[in-house]
Amino acid sequence: MTGQDAANERAEGDWPDVEEEVSEETSEEESGSVRPDPGAPTDLEKNLIRKLASYEIDFKQIQNSRLIFQPNPKWDGSTSDETHLPRDRAAELLEQLNHKPRVSTRWAGIVLEDQGYIEVLLRPNTQFMIRDQLVRSFTRLVADDFDTCRKHSESNQRAFPTLALPRVGGNIEQFRLHLVDERCCMELSSPSPVCHVLANEGFTVRPRYLASLKIEFGREMTVPEIEDEAEPIINSLIYELDVRNNIKARVARWPSKSDRRPFRRARPNRVVRFPQTKIDPEVSVLFGFAGSASGNPPLSFLSYYQVLENFFPLATRRSAIRKLELELSDPRFDRRDDKYLMRLLTVGENAAAVSESMQLRTLLEEFVRGGSLVDFFTESDWGKHFTKNGPIHGIIESINTENRTKPLPHQVADRVYRIRNRIVHAKDDPKFESVPALLPQSEEAEALWPDIELVRFLAFEVILSAQARSK
Repeated sequence: MTGQDAANERAEGDWPDVEEEVSEETSEEESGSVRPDPGAPTDLEKNLIRKLASYEIDFKQIQNSRLIFQPNPKWDGSTSDETHLPRDRAAELLEQLNHKPRVSTRWAGIVLEDQGYIEVLLRPNTQFMIRDQLVRSFTRLVADDFDTCRKHSESNQRAFPTLALPRVGGNIEQFRLHLVDERCCMELSSPSPVCHVLANEGFTVRPRYLASLKIEFGREMTVPEIEDEAEPIINSLIYELDVRNNIKARVARWPSKSDRRPFRRARPNRVVRFPQTKIDPEVSVLFGFAGSASGNPPLSFLSYYQVLENFFPLATRRSAIRKLELELSDPRFDRRDDKYLMRLLTVGENAAAVSESMQLRTLLEEFVRGGSLVDFFTESDWGKHFTKNGPIHGIIESINTENRTKPLPHQVADRVYRIRNRIVHAKDDPKFESVPALLPQSEEAEALWPDIELVRFLAFEVILSAQARSK
């Protein structure tokens, strides 16, 4: 994905922020900082720039009282994306880098192995992200064990570091929610300098993420050990913030490694016409909702699947009618012979008892053009996505347009139905105990987009076919 493509993805997905642009002059004047002559980097800043280069964080320039860096390349951002650090925090960042932080493998954040420390960025759990929404919510809360942790008190040198990040009308209001139990210390606050520079991103002076969750276990641990121990704590906190505090948040994640979208739909027609497609309101609503659910890939997939479900009865009836017509057209058919009457009865019974997976197979056979289905897989470079080695787990067969033993509609139907089951069925359902659940907001869910394009294509084909046959 190019930088421009990534920027476009943000514009269409969860990147829009309902804010005005923050001018550099306003944010600095209101923060009360003195604007020194930018000049050249100091020796300390040169050392900092060299250390950040080892993390693939490139230095861009000095602007007013800030050092400006390119964000972590994991974001695949555009060249206009930047991470700003106040110059008076450079020494603090350099000290943090001396602890050899590692970039978290599961979330957008950092890990310090020598301290058993992990810090992950937080964002609102909404499709359209109001940038300082979480900050406003957190500033209204208080911790239940206020000032009980001497180790991380603000007067102590070991206090968790934070940055004053800019927002509309000045810097964000500072907040610290420090939570303690026998396992670890945890804090909700602004990102630390090292997490901000190594894991945050933004457009010019505005960072994307203004809050982070910090957890310290206080002992040397490996990255997998820290992440494994922190994950249930993070999940529990996110849940309780929702049900106890009515704050909907989630951990920011790096873009999926498989989220490289070579697929581009056909150039849209610029001529608007009086609508000629007859479509049921329910189908229209489901199709439209699926397209709007870009922030929830499993939900988008299921909504397109529901469009297909609407046509299951029609496809089953059409298939049964076609089989009945063949039986009745047989010149040997004799209505006085029980053998032939039983054949008619068998067709009816099979139509009534057909499983959902077989209904989907029948629908694709009856309503999806074979040539268009082949074109979907051959005209775009999907890489290994539609293979059993792709990013979606539990797929036992690859899609192969050259397969002569299993028709392509059957291959597609089986894949779509298997993914549908992984999204819908409970993890402890014994019928599906061998099939892992496909969880929302997981890396696997973020990699689901080619399958969403597939079910969208199938829904379009089915609507088109139903429209043509109704005339």
